[in-house]
Amino acid sequence: MTYLAGDIGGTNTRLALFEEEGGRLVEKRRTQQRTPDFAGLAPALREFLRGEGGLLAGGFGVAGPVRNGRARGTNIPWVVDAAEIRTALGVPAVVVNDLAANGWGIGELPAASFAVVNEGEEDPAGAGALIAAGTGLGEAILVRRERGGPFEPLPSEGGHTSFGPRDDEEIALWKDLSLRYGHVSYERILSGPGLANLYRFARQRSGVPEPEWLREEIAEAGDPAPAVSAAALSGRDPVCERTLYRFVALYGSEAANLALKALATGGVFVGGGIAPKILPVLLDGGFFSAFCDKGRFGPLLSRIPIRVILDDSCALRGAARCAVRAAREEASR
Repeated sequence: MTYLAGDIGGTNTRLALFEEEGGRLVEKRRTQQRTPDFAGLAPALREFLRGEGGLLAGGFGVAGPVRNGRARGTNIPWVVDAAEIRTALGVPAVVVNDLAANGWGIGELPAASFAVVNEGEEDPAGAGALIAAGTGLGEAILVRRERGGPFEPLPSEGGHTSFGPRDDEEIALWKDLSLRYGHVSYERILSGPGLANLYRFARQRSGVPEPEWLREEIAEAGDPAPAVSAAALSGRDPVCERTLYRFVALYGSEAANLALKALATGGVFVGGGIAPKILPVLLDGGFFSAFCDKGRFGPLLSRIPIRVILDDSCALRGAARCAVRAAREEASR
């Protein structure tokens, strides 16, 4: 018997089938499609499940707020509704925020699925925090029901809180983005589009023309973020390097903001699609330095464990775990 899991983001929709073996989830099959290529979730499910039987339940993480099992994603062109999925599939279905899915997935991953930014001193009774930059910026607080127990996620839309500049250059950045967007959230700078915003600002401030080779790579990718990151990591362009280091410092600062609000002495987890791609820069000290730069609370923050999630199946595994819970709740009624 299998469980269907979905990780639905603004760029990609990933679907997978899992089976539970000895209490652990084992992935059996997976597909990934571009979200804009489908008119809704139903046609994507039909294509993936064609000829599949023995389904027990489905769980779906969606990049956006969820209310009463219904989500209209922030960067997703359609609605995901648990009741509609249940009707279509004939099995229990649950829809959760994508960061909630990631939060449930953390407990499904082995130690090798994490890179250590700061070893820290884990408080087994403490809460945790999850921050994830990708197409958007997701944040969640992780709570425990008992000392040493697994984390349970409380989703939020903290990525849309107001950006707080830390120096004169970031004040200038805020002014620039305010003219473009009005409200300047952390998502405007800590996401794929946010990295593009930082690069545009840095290029203008530098007075250095964009190299032709970089212009061509950006045009070929259709998105500045991957080209800028690659140029920064390879050391080919100083403006790209400054952009990426600014991005990482801002990422560390906002991770600390979340850690303070959650009092995340149990650990901070960095998820999303961007972190593994820029891991060398995340680990070189800039993230942690900015994380600890909170005045009197620097010493407390310096003791918090920080891990980068390297396994891209985390959200799918969390969604599958939600499906397992839904099936058990249905059976107990």
